[in-house]
Amino acid sequence: MNGIEREKIGPLTLRLWALVTALAVWALYLLTIAPTTGFWDTSEYVTTAHILGLPHPPGNPGFVLVGRVWDIMLGFTGLPVALRINVLSATLSAGASFFSFLAVARMVAHFRQNRHEVLVAAMVAVWIGATAFTVWTQSNLNEKVYTLSLFVVSLVSYLAMLWMDEADTARGNRLLLLIALVLGLGWSNHTMSLLPGPALAVFVLLHRWRAALNPRVLGLGVLLFAIGYSVQLLFVPIRSAQNPIIDEADPECPTVVSAITPKRIDDRFGNSKLSVACEPLALSLIRDQYGPGPVTQRQAPLTAQYANYWQYFDWQWARSLPPAGRLAASMIFLFLALLGLWTHFRSDRKTFVYAGTLLFTVTLLLVYYLNFKYGYSLYVQEVPSILEHEVRERDYFYIIGFQMWGIYAGLGLVGLWGQWTGPPRPDPTRSYRNAEPDERPTGFGPRHRKAAPLLAVALIPLFFNYSRADRTGDSAARDWAYNILQSVEPYAVLFTNGDNDTFPLWYLQEVEGIRRDVTVIVHSYLGTNWYPKQLRALTTPCEPGQSSEDSATTIVCQRPFDGENAASPYADMDATPPSRSIIALSDAQIDGVGAGLAIARDTAFRLTSWVTGTVRAGQTILYPDILVFHIAQQALGDRPVYFAATAPPVYGKWGFQPHLVRHGLAFKLVDAPLEATADLVDLREYMPNTVSPTWNDRARTEELLWNVFEVEGVLDWEEWPEPSTASSIPAQYYLAYYLQGMTEEHLGDVEAAEQSYLRADHFGLLAGLGVPRN
Repeated sequence: MNGIEREKIGPLTLRLWALVTALAVWALYLLTIAPTTGFWDTSEYVTTAHILGLPHPPGNPGFVLVGRVWDIMLGFTGLPVALRINVLSATLSAGASFFSFLAVARMVAHFRQNRHEVLVAAMVAVWIGATAFTVWTQSNLNEKVYTLSLFVVSLVSYLAMLWMDEADTARGNRLLLLIALVLGLGWSNHTMSLLPGPALAVFVLLHRWRAALNPRVLGLGVLLFAIGYSVQLLFVPIRSAQNPIIDEADPECPTVVSAITPKRIDDRFGNSKLSVACEPLALSLIRDQYGPGPVTQRQAPLTAQYANYWQYFDWQWARSLPPAGRLAASMIFLFLALLGLWTHFRSDRKTFVYAGTLLFTVTLLLVYYLNFKYGYSLYVQEVPSILEHEVRERDYFYIIGFQMWGIYAGLGLVGLWGQWTGPPRPDPTRSYRNAEPDERPTGFGPRHRKAAPLLAVALIPLFFNYSRADRTGDSAARDWAYNILQSVEPYAVLFTNGDNDTFPLWYLQEVEGIRRDVTVIVHSYLGTNWYPKQLRALTTPCEPGQSSEDSATTIVCQRPFDGENAASPYADMDATPPSRSIIALSDAQIDGVGAGLAIARDTAFRLTSWVTGTVRAGQTILYPDILVFHIAQQALGDRPVYFAATAPPVYGKWGFQPHLVRHGLAFKLVDAPLEATADLVDLREYMPNTVSPTWNDRARTEELLWNVFEVEGVLDWEEWPEPSTASSIPAQYYLAYYLQGMTEEHLGDVEAAEQSYLRADHFGLLAGLGVPRN
């Protein structure tokens, strides 16, 4: 067994066959790769990797550092930064396939002599695992950090199989130490990298417990694990102290010692958790910003959570088929996976202990631990409140499990092909490792060749996932960001609501350098005390001799308007730099802002002499909303104030709608009386019951919609590929074009109105709204 990877099977060694398989997987991912950034967290991770920023807690420094190194290494190619990071994701997943191949080969070789059967088992298993829908779509668009964790888990699994065959040697001890270091480094990327932990513990203790509990090995292992994890404890606060442009949670520490000193800390629920003495870093590590409650307080019934998992499992094998076809494919691959599990269990209990425990950990146990709300698209009728549902589909959390289901389905398929019906306990005379190389059977007999067509089942995920997994030509998120940023005037303040109207904007500003003069404000982050301080510094006018370009990746001062990368309505505008920051509060005042105000009766809050915000009785104005009012008050008269079209909760809280005018995909807060003109149109008579802004700047919006916006990439789409953005992104395009059509029709330009309506119809269909007109 020690030399299995170096033994030749046909023209190549097994290690080279693993490389060939990984390259085939890599080629598939590259063939379907996204050319640029995507929605949700994609842009956040691409951007933070490019500028060495800190994404949302706990900061994922492992990914940030790997991404930055990869970004630099691929700089010579001239590829766009987002594409480079997408290629990184594809490469990590292909690397995971390489190590999974070797791990599977070692496991199968414990109970099969025929080296060609071992080869086919590894190839088929890895291929099915790699083409599972979630594995595929996380690999050709770097939406999360999970492909790096997938790589870590696959590497650790291979090292565990290698250790098993060398457990009694000095090299076996070194392998345990290497596993400890890899797990520590993996943890600095994401907790998902620790999922092999339970399987490793059971496997090592049952196989060679003395080796694991050797004081020297155990002590050095703990030390190496801590060294690996020190990336999280040291890089995050050190980089935070340099004030990068993206510095979420601001986990800066007064000393290095406080960053590595263990200490228990209470979260917002009063639960005591082990963290570090530095409070900002500690709160980031326990993700207090998101307030995860204890796992014992279920956010949805466990049956609903497992139903959600089954929904995601059902997507993996034939995503493009209608429900009945998907279900049939799911049952086929579930049967094959269970057959593979049974074959493994009865043939080699030792390696099954590791693989079976890992599969249980990343499926049933993980569902319980994650404790999700109702699935985004499940139980919608039974539980209509969106607050009780996840904000999006969460299948990516189960990427390791779906790869393993695919691997076991492959083993089950090859078991049928090779008619693996051995005895309950493995026959040592039939194992690969107990036979000399020249005594092992090779090649394929008549039985293998006759049953070979059965292996074509392994291609089902490839053919029936391809159309849904293919991301070539998808620039929707990048174009969305461009269209929003170009909707606003120079030096604008732009309030956003959440991930999809924020992270792509960060990407466009920090990676492509477009409209850095705009201050993008995430409404939900205003509830912290660190974010307003960063906004204050980012919008402070530069001192004489000071330039924001002194450091392109850290906060210096207000960044200038660059007409060369601005759209036509603003490129030639005489843009005067702001004279003050958008936040006039001191640190003590920011820290001392109350939780909110309860409004007993209808109240009008005067923002300026022209603008008032009306709050209805019974509402509560929370801390973030108070800061929205403060920022708008501070900014008006010095710089434009806008709200993204996707941010109704932000402007709606203050009732600013009567003072908002649509400019493309954003609403400008106008500090002056609004009166109808040839270009400024109030559509209220056509929208009598709406709570949305009704004023539209016809000329400005027309210029943006038809001469500036980049929407060509989605005009040929018949379906919006991501369900949880279909309700917001194409719907906003629909409204922009449809209301522009209403404006043109109101003004008597029937031809222009019809063009806008036609474009609106397309986006309405993508949003699932149907065609709005008779």
